[in-house]
Order: sequence, then structure tokens, then C-alpha cells
Amino acid sequence: MCATRARRGRVAPARAAAERATRAAWRARAAAVSCAARETPCRRTPRFASTSRPAPAAERARRVRDLRGRTAVVTGAGSGIGRALASALAAEGCRLALVDVDPAGLDETRRLLAGAGAPVTTHLADVRDRARMAALPAEIAAAHGAIHLLFNNAGVTINESFENSSIEQLELVIGVNLWGVLYGCHYFLPYLKQAGEAHIVNTSSMAAFLGLPNQASYSLTKAAVKSLSESLRVELAISNIGVTSIHPGAIQTNILKAAARYGGDAAQTARMEALVQRFGMAPEKLAAQVVRAVKRNRMRQRIGIDSYLAEWAKRLLPVAIHAPLRWAFARAAARR
Repeated sequence: MCATRARRGRVAPARAAAERATRAAWRARAAAVSCAARETPCRRTPRFASTSRPAPAAERARRVRDLRGRTAVVTGAGSGIGRALASALAAEGCRLALVDVDPAGLDETRRLLAGAGAPVTTHLADVRDRARMAALPAEIAAAHGAIHLLFNNAGVTINESFENSSIEQLELVIGVNLWGVLYGCHYFLPYLKQAGEAHIVNTSSMAAFLGLPNQASYSLTKAAVKSLSESLRVELAISNIGVTSIHPGAIQTNILKAAARYGGDAAQTARMEALVQRFGMAPEKLAAQVVRAVKRNRMRQRIGIDSYLAEWAKRLLPVAIHAPLRWAFARAAARR
């Protein structure tokens, strides 16, 4: 017992000395770190500060900041969004090549732009016609020289359930909304690559985020355009071409009025047309946002509060959001 106590008595002072030495070493290390910190202050990011970073140099290089003197091709320029885009681009000093299937609409757009002082050519073309779209870039290049901006904007819709839609109606919507964009991107791409800076804008829709009842073919095409634009943007990242998809909500155009020519539910189309004309955004406001998106080389541009709501509703309530859509569809069906 006495021997054990003696050993403990000898160990205790040594252990205490070791602990004191360890504490001293940690204090010295902390002091050194503190001095280094004073010489090189630590920059802390506020908790709710923005963490967005500047675009990489390659991204900034592809921005078409100044549109003056650039040649812009706009499909669907005979009315609506296409006409508003043409007007906004003319105000920016662009040369314009306006494309549409409607000669009267093209002439009206050209007349409205007469006072802008921008060089304007009109080109009659059905974007579903592969041969015509293949010949169109050379025709425009011969008139304007280089081609810098391509707005694949032509579009149609038919307000009808998928079950009651004819194959001809489906082919029409897919032909204009999807094949028109594919032909435009494919055949104009070599000409855009020859330009110093170039940009492609593909018109998608809020329907790309949330499939809409009675708009199955339209929603299909707009989701495809969104995916195409994302793929193209990555593939062209090392080139001089930027790519943007735009996603409008309700816009005050004649797309629904024109839909009546292709069949579908006429009464439902008329009700939707009235709502859009009352609550929709003016196409001129959309055009201003699109021009800004091109200058900033944005990947996508949602336009209108309804477009933002559609995307976030699908993100936050991917299943539950379909309940109000089912209710709206059932209510519309009951009115027939």
C-alpha cells in the first residue's frame, strides 16, 4: 500500500508538468494563428448575402452586348411576339430579316417598322418546309451579309384534348413549334459560327415547366424546345454562340384566335382568349426582356408571374399541382 502511494506521488508531478507544457504549446499556436489572421484578415460572407459569381470569361465573351448593325432573323414576325421582337430589335439598331408564312402580316410588320430606319427584308416561308428552311440562310446572307441573331419564334397551338385531336392537328403543332426550331438551328448554325458574336433565342413557354390540359401537343413541343436549348448551350459553350430559351406566360397575342382556324374546342378557346387579353402581358414588355436576356447571355428567361409560378409550383408540388389542373379540366369538360 505504501509503495503504491509512493509511486503515485512521483507520477503526479510529472503528469502535471506535461499538462502545463501541452497547454503552453496550444497557447503559443493560437497566438501565431491570431497574428497571421490580423495580417491577412478573414473575409466572411454575410449569412444572407448573394453568393452569385461573375460569369466565366468564356461566358462573358459570348455576350452580344451591342446589337447595332447586327443582322437578326425573326420567324413568326407577321404578328404578336415576333412583331414585338422585330420592333425592339429595330430600336436597338439591328438589320432585320423577317420570316413568316403570312404575306399580309409580314407587309404590316414592315410598314410599322418603316420609321425605325432599320434595313428590313421579308421572307415568305413555312418553317415546317425543310427545303425552304434549308435555302433561307443563304437568301438572308445574300441580302444582309453576316447573320448574328436567330429568333426561332414561330408557333401555333390548338386547344383540344389529346384524345380528340386529329393526327393532322398534332402534326401541325409539332411541325411548326418543334421542327421549325430544329430546322432553324440546324440550317442557320454554320452562318452564325461565321459571325464574330452570335446568339440563338428559342421561344418555349411556361408549358415547358408544367404540362397543360387541352394543350398536350403544345406542351410537348415547348418542353422539347427547352431541352434542345439547354443541350445546344452546352455544346456551343466553346464557340462564339450563346443560346437562350424564353418561357412566356400569358401574352396578348393572336395565337389563340388563330387556333380557331385549326379546329379544337371553339368555346374553350374563346374563353381563354378573353382571359389572356384581359390579364396577359403586352408583347412589347416581353420583347424588352428578351433583348436584355440576349445581352446578358442568359440560359433562359421566364416572362410573366404565371411563368414563375408554374415552374416553382412544379418544383415544390410536383404531384399535388396536378389536382387544380384536373379540376379545371373537369370543369371545362362539363361546360361542353
